[in-house]
Amino acid sequence: MPMHEAVGIPTFQRSAFLYVVLERIRAVEPTIPIHVFPDRGSLLTDPEVETVCSRFCVTPHWVPDHRYHGNSYNVMEMYRWAFNSGVERFFMIEDDVIVHHDFFNWHRAQLEQWSDLFCSMGWIFNRHAPIVDQELFQPWFYSIGVCFTRDMLRHVVKHASPLYYEDMQGYIEKNFDQSKLNTPFGIEHYEQDGLIQRIIDQTKLQTVSPGIAKCDHIGLLGYNRGWSQQEDFFKDCLSLKDRVRRVREFAQDEYWRADIFGRDIVEREIGRELPKREFRYRMTIGPWSSNFTSELKPENFPRRINSVPVTDDVEFVLIS
Repeated sequence: MPMHEAVGIPTFQRSAFLYVVLERIRAVEPTIPIHVFPDRGSLLTDPEVETVCSRFCVTPHWVPDHRYHGNSYNVMEMYRWAFNSGVERFFMIEDDVIVHHDFFNWHRAQLEQWSDLFCSMGWIFNRHAPIVDQELFQPWFYSIGVCFTRDMLRHVVKHASPLYYEDMQGYIEKNFDQSKLNTPFGIEHYEQDGLIQRIIDQTKLQTVSPGIAKCDHIGLLGYNRGWSQQEDFFKDCLSLKDRVRRVREFAQDEYWRADIFGRDIVEREIGRELPKREFRYRMTIGPWSSNFTSELKPENFPRRINSVPVTDDVEFVLIS
């Protein structure tokens, strides 16, 4: 009898990213059940969410508006839903995580081989290890492309409570008062991934991650980074279709992502060193000009170059 699997995706104000994420999942797993949880009542306030969900035959869930900080309420309630629904293997994929072709099968293989794992994590953990395709075990948690068995998810959902949502730091300090992670040398992070980190510390369990990532993390805007970059990132994008195209371009351009997230991260997502790529440009504004080198194409330039704001009247010429 097939194992009951499901995918859960928490999302908020990133419908174009959600589209690309779902597009990739459906290319890899055409029939796996997918459940989308639009945070803060956005299923009703953002009509694009339902449009995207219908396009990929996924089930949207009503998440009420709330005053709680960050995405912890949405993620924890999603985990509670999965546990109560009897899902035996639950993939949590955020709306800025692009899965690779082997993402799902890698997770399945890990959880089948190691029955006492807390969870499997599809993204990189050790950025200093050699870029080799092998598994790494650690008592640590990154909330990026993870998979839980129902048995392990029970450790998490018992904390899905207003007592936690109302006062995350106070709840953790009270319920994990023996954890060394609460010391000045620990972590001052109390959202759902900080909570889960302390559960791992308390249970003395391990996670597994790949040396080469099984997914790409493309979240250049969101809860932690803010949404102020949306206007620049989606410049000249007049429709959802245009914004989806822009997200696809960003996800596919390794150099653009490296400029945002760092070369060490992107190299472990693609599984190889990224060769140096340089274009030489001349930037002209009025009578003033300056030459510079960049790995980026002009449409992906930052807002300032050589301390000069990049406005519409700045002209760029490719020299070589």
